[in-house]
Amino acid sequence: MSKDVSIVIPGQDADSAPFEHPWQAQVFSLIVHLHQAGKFSWNTWVEVFSREIKAAPARADESINDAYYRQWVSAAEKLILSLAMTEEADIAQRATEWRQAYLHTPHGMPVVLSNASCPPAHSHQHPTLRVPVAVSPAARTAELS
Repeated sequence: MSKDVSIVIPGQDADSAPFEHPWQAQVFSLIVHLHQAGKFSWNTWVEVFSREIKAAPARADESINDAYYRQWVSAAEKLILSLAMTEEADIAQRATEWRQAYLHTPHGMPVVLSNASCPPAHSHQHPTLRVPVAVSPAARTAELS
């Protein structure tokens, strides 16, 4: 029997989510799961994450939340690599696949990894455009001469 679990984070009201994006919850839970599976101690994670925060502090162009999860992902990659659970090439390949999936996913649709190699069909047609999208001022001047 499954039970719903409610997480209360101090300083947040009941209507705000603890994670801004689903991927943040996924990468957070990945680290928790690997720790619970005995892959590393929590102290090891704290050390790796702390080093990453010091090495790559928040940038002026990002929110605290964005910085935190950028650092979390980077620390997770470093820890997983140090445990020989994967290789850098595998991480790079998967990042490329997710990027392709994102680029192939129509606006408003969820990004799924299968879209990396096979963009989803969408239910509307685009009219054939028989005129240029933009006309160069130089071409316009040549037409008038």
